[in-house]
Amino acid sequence: MMGRASLGLLAVVTACAGAGDEPELGVVSSELDITKFVLPPAGAAERAEIVRRFDHLDPGNTVPRGLLEDAVAYFDVNAPLIPKQDFLVVIDFSLYSGKDRYWLVDLATGAVEPHKVAHGSGSDPDNDGKANTFGNVPSSNKTSLGFYLTGEIYDGTHRHSMRLDGLSPDGSPNGMANTNARSRLIVMHEASYVDDKRTTQQGRSNGCPALDPRIEVAMVDRIHGGSLIYAATRPLHAPVGRAACGDGTCDGSETADSCPADCATDPVDPPADDPGTLEDEPPAGGGCAATGGAGWLVGLALVTAGAARRRRSGGRRPSRG
Repeated sequence: MMGRASLGLLAVVTACAGAGDEPELGVVSSELDITKFVLPPAGAAERAEIVRRFDHLDPGNTVPRGLLEDAVAYFDVNAPLIPKQDFLVVIDFSLYSGKDRYWLVDLATGAVEPHKVAHGSGSDPDNDGKANTFGNVPSSNKTSLGFYLTGEIYDGTHRHSMRLDGLSPDGSPNGMANTNARSRLIVMHEASYVDDKRTTQQGRSNGCPALDPRIEVAMVDRIHGGSLIYAATRPLHAPVGRAACGDGTCDGSETADSCPADCATDPVDPPADDPGTLEDEPPAGGGCAATGGAGWLVGLALVTAGAARRRRSGGRRPSRG
């Protein structure tokens, strides 16, 4: 298994382009150590804790949820290794080529930009617009699945092309394997056979994710130099979904105002009264508190007894003869 994408080779390889294009001469080298990258956690609770911090992404639910969660979780656990963190890209190669299946996700605003993208002719030997086989083998003209980091911009057969570094070694789950991307010259480039306005079958590349020429320059300018791309056909794990009010956990975009059931804090009980404090306690400096209370009670008893005697005698004092 190739642990480092440092190839340091000068190779003449076939460019990712339509039939009839000239071979492309390119220096293919990278010092990226892919062994440092890890897959996102498999546990639903761990994934939920990560992806719900990104609940602002894709408010229109345009991107397949499972793939978006994979990309976000991978981005999060490998963040120190990802130089550019303004955007990420998700590509769903299970979809027909005439559909939008490439999504640029703005990590700050959450906005999503959909586009068409080509797949390799080796992944679609029937030329029916559906990619059904993938690989990491040179000269196969196949699309490679997995996680990528974007590389540098260069001018080759297609001007303003962008190199890609594959991060998923052979044996990765879901058929992901793309560590030969740079040596195969699997690059992002413009191609006249891709048209964002067309909903019918797009053309095929030699394995590259080719884009409509009208959007390729602006796309590459935003993501080159270390942005994350995730190309897949199915998610690594079942999606956990966005935070849901009433699930007992205050997460995602929930607040005490938007979801008091999950986020409202319990009211703080006032401190209990001191059990040794009496409401009728004499004011400070009013004498000895230990005996003052008892004397007051004795006096009250004597007054009450005297009043009772006067009532029995009609309220008059007895005469003295």
